[in-house]
Amino acid sequence: MLRATNMNLRFKDRIALHYMLATAALVAAAYLVVFGVVHHRVYTDLDRNLRFEATKHMGELAVTATTIRFANRSEWEEREHLEVQVAPVFIQVNDARGHLTDRSPNLKADQLAFDATPGWRAPRNSVLRGKALRQLQVPVVRGGATVGYLLAAISSEAAQQVLSSLEMVLLGSFPVVLLVLFGSARGLAGRSIAPIIQLTAATNRITRTNLAERVALPPRPDELHTLASAINGLLHRVEQAVEREKQFTADASHELRTPLAVLRGTLEVLVRKPRTVPEYVENISLGIQEIDRLTYLVDQLLLLARFENHAKTLNHRELAVGSCVHDVLHRHRNSLNTKHIRVDVQDPDPTPITSDPYLVDLILDNVLANAIKYSLAGSAITVVLAPAGPGLSCTIRDEGIGIRPEELDKIFDPLYRSDALSHKHIGGTGLGLSIVAKASALLGIKLEVQSVLGQGTAFTLRFPA
Repeated sequence: MLRATNMNLRFKDRIALHYMLATAALVAAAYLVVFGVVHHRVYTDLDRNLRFEATKHMGELAVTATTIRFANRSEWEEREHLEVQVAPVFIQVNDARGHLTDRSPNLKADQLAFDATPGWRAPRNSVLRGKALRQLQVPVVRGGATVGYLLAAISSEAAQQVLSSLEMVLLGSFPVVLLVLFGSARGLAGRSIAPIIQLTAATNRITRTNLAERVALPPRPDELHTLASAINGLLHRVEQAVEREKQFTADASHELRTPLAVLRGTLEVLVRKPRTVPEYVENISLGIQEIDRLTYLVDQLLLLARFENHAKTLNHRELAVGSCVHDVLHRHRNSLNTKHIRVDVQDPDPTPITSDPYLVDLILDNVLANAIKYSLAGSAITVVLAPAGPGLSCTIRDEGIGIRPEELDKIFDPLYRSDALSHKHIGGTGLGLSIVAKASALLGIKLEVQSVLGQGTAFTLRFPA
């Protein structure tokens, strides 16, 4: 029920309700303690006075072999006749069998309730003539034997009225205190969450068209400042992602239009006038090349898109990275022979790892293909495998054209090609390293790049254990 109520309340009302319930429990506990202390104190005073009266009148008893009576009864009656008793004390004497033998004049024809239970001692509440009493029963002992009982009682009407009044005040004030607490807590909660409301309003104003806007940071370095900073950090990442998406869309459109434009131009040239067979063969071959280029580009784009779902179907198993490197080099043997590139694989202590064979092969294939593509003819490529803590380090170093320092942070962006105008003769789509980065992130591989323009580039893959 409380959970359903919480669901229907506003946030500040929920805070106020929880604060009120917690404080209500504390107030209720405090009220119970106050009432208990007053109750104990009132009855402690009554019982002390009651025992004093019982002790005083115990010395006034005259005990004979047959009866127990008050020795100075005539003086007692005269004193009671002359004085007006505001808080009367009632005294009664019973014999050992519980029969009434004497009583104070103010009892008149009434008598106090006698309790025949053996060993009864503690004071108790009683009633006389419809009035509340506090009563005590004390045995009268003579010669080591109980010969009777002295019953003393005093009025507890005032004490009962004090306790009743206190109970009414406490019960009556409790709901008032709860209402005041709820109102105060609601006001304080409203003031407390006001900065959050401002953060929400500022966040709602930020849309795709104004992602550069940021939430104002609170002046104090508290939790709200941390929240605002986190929101700004999220907005910054979203802005970067949207910009990358826009850039990727523009670059992909350009890359896709280029082979289509070439293919269209080739076909238009062919249909303008009759051509010789060699001309048809030449132009159709050019068109097939562009179709192959377009197909490869689409395949790479689809591969990038599939990475989002590939994490759910990773096939981890033990494999040797050295063997994977040799498999990739065997596939690229024609390119290596054409450019007369030497490859040196250093794997002194083969350390198996547990990973996805398909993605590891994909990463190594793209990195080695890049090394071959950008290496100078007659140069060398070095692959060094070495233990790195519980994992494995794989460094692929070439002696190629290198990468400018300012471009190192961009080479993993989709469709980005470093200094593409300076080496138009080197083909590529700019998607290979993007695929490497995404596959490495899926497998938990740390990727590092070091490069010196004109001297070469080194990619280091740090595989987890």
